[in-house]
Amino acid sequence: MKKYLLSTLPVALLAITPVKVDAAVFFDNVAQIRTLAPTGTDFNSGLVREYKQLSIFEADEMYDWIDAENHAVKGVMASKGTTPMPSEPGDWSIDDPAKMGELKQARAGMMAVFNKGARTIAPLEAAHAQAKFDCWVEQQEEGHQPDHIAACKQEFETAMAGLHQAMEPPKKVEITPKKDSEMEVVTVVEEVARETVYFPFDKASIDATERAKLDLFVKDMKAIQPVVTLYIVGHTDTSGPADYNLALSSSRANAVRTELTRQGMTIGDYQELQVESEGETGLAVATADGVRERLNRRVVVVARGQVTKTKKVSITTQ
Repeated sequence: MKKYLLSTLPVALLAITPVKVDAAVFFDNVAQIRTLAPTGTDFNSGLVREYKQLSIFEADEMYDWIDAENHAVKGVMASKGTTPMPSEPGDWSIDDPAKMGELKQARAGMMAVFNKGARTIAPLEAAHAQAKFDCWVEQQEEGHQPDHIAACKQEFETAMAGLHQAMEPPKKVEITPKKDSEMEVVTVVEEVARETVYFPFDKASIDATERAKLDLFVKDMKAIQPVVTLYIVGHTDTSGPADYNLALSSSRANAVRTELTRQGMTIGDYQELQVESEGETGLAVATADGVRERLNRRVVVVARGQVTKTKKVSITTQ
């Protein structure tokens, strides 16, 4: 359990065996997060959702109120506009040096991606990775449930793979003009913007909140010169038959295309538009079959455009 939380709890409470207790009395953040709706930036909103799930699971399924409160504290912080950092393994009572080193290395890798802008570019993927890392740290400290440790570790690694994929879209060199002295000017096509639209269960309709996100996206795209190429990819969760989900993801992708047009994005604003449907493949959050998951019910809109870059090159003469 987290050291600083242990020190704040009544001795009599810590001495008893795990039982259901009044969360509102001893664990007010657990009580608060139960009814908390995701708010704030996309990253903080994702953290609220992730820590809420962890907190409720620890409290209601494991009767581990101390770790439930620890996760809830972070979720409440995020809802109030303060972004909590991932757990520092050194702050936890993990005796195995190899496990501690593994956790520290994993955290360093995650923070390196965060420092490249992951919390802005792929906020929900980043929030998912942070929460799964905290789950791994917590379970590793407890140390008596190897299957739980392995599950949290695997979920973290899967989350990081998804985050890397979201951060590193394919790049294609389009033009290589002449070299000027020792500098080479190249124009590449790469991602310039990305937006994700989320859908209600078994629906292809776009609600007011998601339409507002697309409205801002359209304004940003109109300010980009030259025109961009748009990729619109529809997804579903794993609830329902695969063939039905493929058709549903197509309907969602086309709904987004229609909404972009309705909000004033015309053919003159982009040079190419590609609409794809992936059904229940390409999950944002790995789940078993038949699971309802909001983060998987989505359409991802990626805009790629020309970006001019200058790089230093070595010029040889003969």
